[in-house]
Amino acid sequence: MIAHDGTPSDRIWTADSLLMAAGTRFDMLVHGGPQGRTQLQTLAYSTGPGGNSFPQATLATLDSEGPSARPAPLPTSSFAPRLDFSHDPIAARRTIVFSENADGSKYYINGKQFDPNRVDIQPKLNTIEEWTVRNDSNEEHSFHVHVNKFQLMSINGRPHQGHGLQDTASVPAKGQLVIRIRFNTYTGKSVLHCHILNHEDAGMMAVMEIVK
Repeated sequence: MIAHDGTPSDRIWTADSLLMAAGTRFDMLVHGGPQGRTQLQTLAYSTGPGGNSFPQATLATLDSEGPSARPAPLPTSSFAPRLDFSHDPIAARRTIVFSENADGSKYYINGKQFDPNRVDIQPKLNTIEEWTVRNDSNEEHSFHVHVNKFQLMSINGRPHQGHGLQDTASVPAKGQLVIRIRFNTYTGKSVLHCHILNHEDAGMMAVMEIVK
């Protein structure tokens, strides 16, 4: 794996399977295998009754044939400069709560449905904030923030050792994430939301305005 959500990884890592929250992107380098067929599959997975549900399916099949060739070298350790916000001063701490009504027809951030004319969060440019993203519902949500990427610090209280910055993360049912996010370059309005689109469309989005 060489990049996460469009950001080069600061440490190369390998995996046979990946949990991808809705909206997540991974970049990977793969050595072609010996002669034969290799399948890329999505495994059966459900985020909950009002979310995404996928059967096991084959996404692609790689056919290898012909004489073998010497493998091209792949990066093995450092790949991009490390960005670590764990020791930086925190300008503000916020709690972002994902919730829904009993029948799953309305979704909320901090008890409110999306209103494009309301500013919900107003961070300051050139600061780092720490957000606790809490999921009060019985299904997973996919937390996604526009413009600025974040460092995932912990999941359900367990420290998370990531490989760089990202802009999307899965929030477990009845669980929480802690992230640190740096606001640089851009000022103005943007959004954060659940990237499971029917949750977003039913109100689970908030407006963020970054100010000088």
